[in-house]
Amino acid sequence: MKIRSIIIVLAALISAVLIASCGSGTDKSTESSGIDSVLNPLDEISKRIEANPNVDSLYKIRAELYLQQNQPDKALSDIRKAIELNPQNTNYQILLGDIYLAMGNIESSKKSLMKAFEMDPRNPEPSTKLAELYLFLEDYDKVYLYCNKALEIDKYNAKGYFIKGFALLEQDDTAKAIFNLQQATQNDPEYYDAFVMLGHVFQVKGDPIAGNYLKTAVRIRPASVEARYHYGLWLQEQEMIEDALIQYDAILQIDPRNKSAWYNIGYINLVHLQNFNTAIEKFSRAIEYDPQYAEAWYNRGLAYEQLGKFDKARSDYKKALEIIDNYDKAIEGLNRIEGK
Repeated sequence: MKIRSIIIVLAALISAVLIASCGSGTDKSTESSGIDSVLNPLDEISKRIEANPNVDSLYKIRAELYLQQNQPDKALSDIRKAIELNPQNTNYQILLGDIYLAMGNIESSKKSLMKAFEMDPRNPEPSTKLAELYLFLEDYDKVYLYCNKALEIDKYNAKGYFIKGFALLEQDDTAKAIFNLQQATQNDPEYYDAFVMLGHVFQVKGDPIAGNYLKTAVRIRPASVEARYHYGLWLQEQEMIEDALIQYDAILQIDPRNKSAWYNIGYINLVHLQNFNTAIEKFSRAIEYDPQYAEAWYNRGLAYEQLGKFDKARSDYKKALEIIDNYDKAIEGLNRIEGK
C-alpha cells in the first residue's frame, strides 16, 4: 500500500435504483482552491534586524518566514548570515538542510544535516531530519537507521516513530506501520499527521476505528480542509449522511470555492436524499469552480434526467464526453434518453 498513492476505498453508497446505479461516485480528492492565510510578520522582523544587525537568532527567524512563504533564496541568505554569526548552532544547520531540500538541492541538504548530526550526536533532531530526507529518496534502510538513532536518543520521539511508520507503509508492512504510528500518537496526542495516516490505513482495512482517528485529526486542526474532508468521506462511507454534510459544509466555511465539497454535497442530494434541484445547484457550483469537472457535468445531467429535463441532461452528458473521451456513464446516459 503506497501511502503516496493510497486510494480511500468507499463502501457501496448506491442502492438498487436507476439513480444509484448510474451516478458517478463521490469525489475523494482534498484539493483546496484557496491558500491558507498566514500572518506575515516579515516587516516587523526586518525592522528588528535593521536595529540589531548582529543578532543571529533574528536572521534564523526571518529565514523560517521566508521558507514558509516559498522564498528559499532569501531564506538561504538569512540562514547563512545566522551561521556566520553563530557557527556552532546545530539548529541553524538543520534549517539550512531544510532550505536546500526546498530548493531541490538534495546533496547540499544531506551535507548540512550530516554536519548537524556530527556537531551534536545526542540531539535527535538531525537524525529525524536525515530519516525524512531518505524517506523522500525512498532509501528505506537509511530511513530505519536514522529513525532508530533518534529513538535511541529519545525513546519518546514521536516524529521518529511517525517517519518509521510512514516508511513501513510504503513497504507494505502494515502491521508494523500501525504499531509505529500508534506510538507516535501515544507520545504526542496532538500529532495530526499520524492521526490522519492511521485514519487512512484503517479506512482501507474497513475498520470502524478509522472514524476515531479522523475525528481526532479534525479536533486537532478544525480549520484543516484535509482533515474534515477525510472525516466526511468516512462518515459518508458509513452512511452517516447528515454528519458527512456537516463536515462538507464546514469545509465551505473555510474554502468557499472547494469544488470537491460542492460536488459531494451534490452527490449526497442526488443519490441519498433524491433532492434533485438541490443536487443541480451544488453540481453547478462545482462546475463554476472547475469547468473541466466531468463527473460534476455527468451527475448534474443525471439529476436533470430524473426531473424529466432531457434536453439539459443531454447537454450535460455531451459536455462530460467532451472532457473525457469514451466516458462510459455519459454514453449510457445519452443512450437512455435517446428519443426523449
